[in-house]
Amino acid sequence: MPDKALIPFIESAFLYDETRTTLWKRLNSEGIELRCYREVEYVFWASNSNYGEPDLIIVFSSHIHGQDDFLLIIEAKFKSGKSGTDENDQLARYFDAINKDIENFSDASISNFKGKKGYMVYLTEAEAHTDICASSKIIQSRHNGIQDNVFHLRWHQLYKTFEMMYSYYSDNERVITDDLMKYLEKLGLRDFSGITLPSKSLISGFSHNYPIFYQDEEIQDESKTYFSSLPDVGLSYKSFIFFRGN
Repeated sequence: MPDKALIPFIESAFLYDETRTTLWKRLNSEGIELRCYREVEYVFWASNSNYGEPDLIIVFSSHIHGQDDFLLIIEAKFKSGKSGTDENDQLARYFDAINKDIENFSDASISNFKGKKGYMVYLTEAEAHTDICASSKIIQSRHNGIQDNVFHLRWHQLYKTFEMMYSYYSDNERVITDDLMKYLEKLGLRDFSGITLPSKSLISGFSHNYPIFYQDEEIQDESKTYFSSLPDVGLSYKSFIFFRGN
């Protein structure tokens, strides 16, 4: 379901400019709509003999309105940074490979590509402003007229994409999405999105005459708290006790 998850996820990549311009907005301004391509090919680890091996190159083709094919580079990281910096900058090398040496890619769908290219998405777990600025500076020094073509995308945005698109999924797609969202949560790839309101049972508990947490400076009667109804377990206070619940 590329149009219901992967493409919206990719489109949410952004520039580190004043307005945090998204990839969708930038491409749209140039008349490129990723969701209007009938065919999408994912080429993993296509090797270029001179510049290396990008993680993923996506080739969009057969546009419903006859627009040019489109090629996008995606370099993905999780707990690591770029494998090369300065003159050996990884992102700059891959940009050179696509724009100066595309015929030397091992995969024919890349080496024979004749459409629109020149964009890159750097996918990471953490903030990548410094890395992207360094790469962009090198790219701009090597390619005249190129500016702000390296977009940042965080893994956390995938969870938000699932939430945004969830109502459009079929029942089977929701089963898969639920598992993926749980996995992202376990990996810590979900941004803080606020706290939930107490359930009705908790609200009811606090509405009792003697709620769980009860304090009154004038009345110091332990019998007026919830804890007074609990059995005495006879714990010794001579040593520290640690308890971890389920």
